[in-house]
Amino acid sequence: MQQDVKDGILDFGVVMLPVDEKEYDVVPFVNGELALFVHHSHWLAKKEKVEMKELQNEAFILFKQPLFHDVIIQECLRAGFRPEIAYEVSEWAFISEMIGENLGVAICPKPIVNKINQDLIKAIPIDNPVFPWNLGLISKKKKQASPAVREFIKYISAEIPFLS
Repeated sequence: MQQDVKDGILDFGVVMLPVDEKEYDVVPFVNGELALFVHHSHWLAKKEKVEMKELQNEAFILFKQPLFHDVIIQECLRAGFRPEIAYEVSEWAFISEMIGENLGVAICPKPIVNKINQDLIKAIPIDNPVFPWNLGLISKKKKQASPAVREFIKYISAEIPFLS
């Protein structure tokens, strides 16, 4: 998406931050963290926090979006292991259903907790490292935005300063 904005194909895009602010004007609108989601019967469900290295032998259900996917793999590698990817899924709801069937664990944005069956699934904060999940609107620097784009960015900036 960043490349499409840079090339002028898109007027703006929603991306995970950070991005190169020399290339793009950035309007952050989500500032949160990622968490580990597990079935309530999973051994990690008893914990209040987890460290990435504790996930070494777990089967992962990954969200298919490339940037998100790559961040998870990168953090696993930093923790000293290559994740065992059991499934790659393109919908948050389906990931939740798979966790509910105890088919693996997933790292998801904390706000997803409001959309899952909390009787079956537990969200556990990740400590060491803390996983930021920051989203923002980007537009190409020095490009005159259309009136519709300007209004949308103004709305996002004013009405949704930081969701979490």
